[in-house]
Amino acid sequence: MAKTEVDEDRLSEIHFLLSSADRRRIIEELLTQNLKLNEVAKKLDITATEAFRQLQRLTDAGLLEKTSEGKYRSTPYAKLILESSATMDFVNKHREYFLEHDTSLIPPQFRARLGELSKTILLTEAVPNMNTGIEVLKNAEKRIDIMAEFRLEQHSQIIRQRSLEGVKVRRLVQESLIKSIKEDRIADDQPGEWRSIPRVCAVIVNTEKSVGMALRKLDGGMDYQIFAGTDPDSMKWANDLFEDQWNKAKPWHP
Repeated sequence: MAKTEVDEDRLSEIHFLLSSADRRRIIEELLTQNLKLNEVAKKLDITATEAFRQLQRLTDAGLLEKTSEGKYRSTPYAKLILESSATMDFVNKHREYFLEHDTSLIPPQFRARLGELSKTILLTEAVPNMNTGIEVLKNAEKRIDIMAEFRLEQHSQIIRQRSLEGVKVRRLVQESLIKSIKEDRIADDQPGEWRSIPRVCAVIVNTEKSVGMALRKLDGGMDYQIFAGTDPDSMKWANDLFEDQWNKAKPWHP
């Protein structure tokens, strides 16, 4: 019981330390370069007294260390703490979105990595988002990966055309869609590889250039708000999630 109390105290201390923008900036600056006290004060535009106070506090917590040259640097522990806090920062930044949308179907290992989406932009307008999706598909040159629990009918002709032009297309659909896809013969003229999965955890549209991710609302509705990004971290998250679900899915031949 005593050990648990110590762990909780340390966790509270870390949260408190990272709650300060100045302290976070100090840690981030000292990840890339070693600085003396006066250099830290100048970088952050704070007094030497305040810089010393913050540096001492972060050093006592194991987030910084002082070199033999009298310079400060961030510790490997600090780097790990910052990486671990990225998900909390991202979720908190988009608190209103996550209060209304369902993340429960996303595998835990990917929920823990949501911080990798930090550089994405949340697009909130449905019609412009659909138009943006069309442009993304038109610009794909190598691949289009789609995971969806509803039919993307407005995009089907573009996807078909891109496939005929040599773009590799993979579609991962929810099993509940298969009946309607068969009945309406939607897949008859749609080249590419299809797989099905009992439940889609998120709507994903990936190309080699960009990613888009959307979630259903807690009430089951879809508002077409999309996290869109082109940076390596967000692309890796979305691509890894798609591959994880693709490998768990069953091949389906329309």
